[in-house]
Amino acid sequence: MERTGYIRRDIRQFLNDSPMGKKQWMVFFVCFAAIAIEGFDTIVMAFIAPVVSHDWQLPPAALAPLVALGLSGLLVGSIVGGTMADRVGRRAVGITAIAWFGIAALASSEAQSLVQLVLLRFITGLGVGAAMPATSSLVAEYSPDRSRSAMLASIFCGFLFGAAAAGFVTSFAIGVLGWRGMLVLSGVLPLCVAGLFIWQVPESPLYMVASRKTNAAVQRVVAKIFPAFDCSDLHFVIAAPGGSKRGSLALLGKEYRLGTVLTWIAEFAGYLVFFLVGSWLPTHLKQVGLSMHEASQVSSMFQFGALGGSVLFAFLVRRYNVASVICGAFGAGSLLVIGLGLSETASWHANVVFLAGLAIGGPLTCVNTIPGIFYPTALRASGGGWTVAIGRLGSIIGSSLIGLIVISGYPYVLVCALLSIPLVIASACMVVMARVLSAQPRLPSERVEIIDTVSAHDRTLSNSTTSGPGG
Repeated sequence: MERTGYIRRDIRQFLNDSPMGKKQWMVFFVCFAAIAIEGFDTIVMAFIAPVVSHDWQLPPAALAPLVALGLSGLLVGSIVGGTMADRVGRRAVGITAIAWFGIAALASSEAQSLVQLVLLRFITGLGVGAAMPATSSLVAEYSPDRSRSAMLASIFCGFLFGAAAAGFVTSFAIGVLGWRGMLVLSGVLPLCVAGLFIWQVPESPLYMVASRKTNAAVQRVVAKIFPAFDCSDLHFVIAAPGGSKRGSLALLGKEYRLGTVLTWIAEFAGYLVFFLVGSWLPTHLKQVGLSMHEASQVSSMFQFGALGGSVLFAFLVRRYNVASVICGAFGAGSLLVIGLGLSETASWHANVVFLAGLAIGGPLTCVNTIPGIFYPTALRASGGGWTVAIGRLGSIIGSSLIGLIVISGYPYVLVCALLSIPLVIASACMVVMARVLSAQPRLPSERVEIIDTVSAHDRTLSNSTTSGPGG
């Protein structure tokens, strides 16, 4: 007989009331590793491109499509992956995407022509892009509300960590492994992470309840997360905005339109400036007389600043509204990028480069956390996927503008001043977004509905009740 007398409990509130368990930390670790490997795989091509060019006797310009198509793959993959993660589940999409780009990277190591390599790097980018919204949604939904922003900001630090590791590992290993061996390494690592994902990461219990999976299935996942807790008498539900819809179009519905547009503008502007400055600076410094070694050293300060900023802001969002943190950082970044132009001949120019990287690149990890706290469970992965895609579009456009800047011959200080404008716009958007996020918890109760899991023996269990969660 079907058991009666279950106590109804909101799954989100259940996680909020519970201390972080070992399984939640393991999910965080595996997702951090996945995003770090994504950063490694995305950037490693830029480091091995000169060796590929030498081996195949190609002009350096011939390899430009490798980076551009890789980023295009990320753009497409993040949209598709986010949509699929909301439809079929975070875990399944995460495992598939990570294994996909691992296999594609291994295939890249066997490329025999430039066309083959470019195509395989695009396919690799699809998997990298699809993995990010799925893994970030898992972290968001395994984290209690009190630490969600900090946990999301921390895992996005993994991308910069992996990108920095790509340069470090390449400098030591490429002489032994060659460029094909580096691509093999960038394929083996995600396959190892995919195996760890299968072994250690269950599906998100919030997603399962929102998708009306059976209560017994949700109980099994909760038992894995909190093995010492007996949840056999609990019937899990989740509160959601009344009339909430699935799908990408819902992101631009009345409920979320303003926040979506503000986040996309900030993401686009931030990535445009970050990729443009990061890619253009080495070329400019070499043009003004620095050696390649000196130009690389100064330019690397921008990337190290971004990594340091991402760690700093991950701590700040624990105490302050995430949009307010981004607003302040981009505001400072707009001044610091002007400072780059004014300090070109100063002995402390490298220090300004570092601070500019901190204020421009650091908050990008925070912008990527907004979908995890702004959208409901049904839209979280789609929202994250589209946000990442908009950022990749900004990075592609930013990278494509470098040639125009070099050809234009505009003074360095003028270019830097122009680059401050997108950051000012992004900062202004985050002023408004801070108010949007602050107003979210005050949604009227009549606009909230309760979504039930279903009984294993009675899949017609009503979900029309409006009573609050018990516990």
